[in-house]
Amino acid sequence: MDGQTERCAHCGTPTTEGRFCTNCGAELGTEPTNPRVFPSPSDTAERVYAVSGPLFADEVPPAAPPPVASEPANEPANEPAYLAPTPHRQQAAGPGLWVAVAAALAVVLLLGGFLLLHGLGGNGDATGSTPPIVPTSNRSPSSTGSPSSPSSSASTISSSPTVRVTGPPTNVAGFARASAPRHAPSGVDFGGRPVTYVAANLIDGRNDTCWRTPGDATGTELTFRLDQPTRLSRVGLVNGYSKTAYAGGRAFDWYHGNRRVLAVEWLFDDGSSVTQRFGDDRNLQQIRISPVTTAVVRLRITAVSPPGHGRAARDDTAISEVMLLGRTG
Repeated sequence: MDGQTERCAHCGTPTTEGRFCTNCGAELGTEPTNPRVFPSPSDTAERVYAVSGPLFADEVPPAAPPPVASEPANEPANEPAYLAPTPHRQQAAGPGLWVAVAAALAVVLLLGGFLLLHGLGGNGDATGSTPPIVPTSNRSPSSTGSPSSPSSSASTISSSPTVRVTGPPTNVAGFARASAPRHAPSGVDFGGRPVTYVAANLIDGRNDTCWRTPGDATGTELTFRLDQPTRLSRVGLVNGYSKTAYAGGRAFDWYHGNRRVLAVEWLFDDGSSVTQRFGDDRNLQQIRISPVTTAVVRLRITAVSPPGHGRAARDDTAISEVMLLGRTG
């Protein structure tokens, strides 16, 4: 190296002579072979190196010097090399082991037979400690004063008449499935929230939702299928879109902006029907009917109002809610 001071490119240790580094043993004048520990200065990419050891030269443990040709070590001439034991070289179990195993099994069998014949406690036979099963007999209430047997109770229950549960009429529309031949497409309100106008809105218990269809809905028929035959005594509905919205400090009255239903015909399973007319009232309007049992109620629209006017004007027909008052059973 002509006496000039050099540094090992592998570990950074100063060295002035020799072919190999005295610290890490690497050949002087060669580039590092492990760029993950010492990346080349030209490698400017930001990478995550998977380094498990120290990164700095002064923390690198000294490596073993490179192998140097030397005379073979003096070893014993006839000493055999060590061989790891293999399964076929293991010594088989001797006859003494099998004799001990057979004796242990014999003791276990004798002890088990003694316990089976004489019991764990040594008094009587093995089944003597098990309490006998006493069969139960049917006892009459007069002789014992206790409740009757299960069999007599079951016969009493089966012979009792069926009790019909009755109560005040309730709105059963929420248990129905509502359907309509068509509805208006979905939209968004002034707050950007989605709004739908499907038939299910008629029975959701909310007046600020509605079923709505474009134009004049005269002749349209809505269907309500109850979960079981029900005896109805009142019917009614909210005959428009009973909602007021606000935007930019102004009110939008959707009830008067859309078309309102002015008259309908209620039709029931027995072929009977009831006509109902509506006024200008955004609340529920209902009528009493002759009690009728039905599983399907059809609502036929027979008259609607003209399109609304003002900033909320729409040429759509809307109904917010339907009521079916009755009791099942």
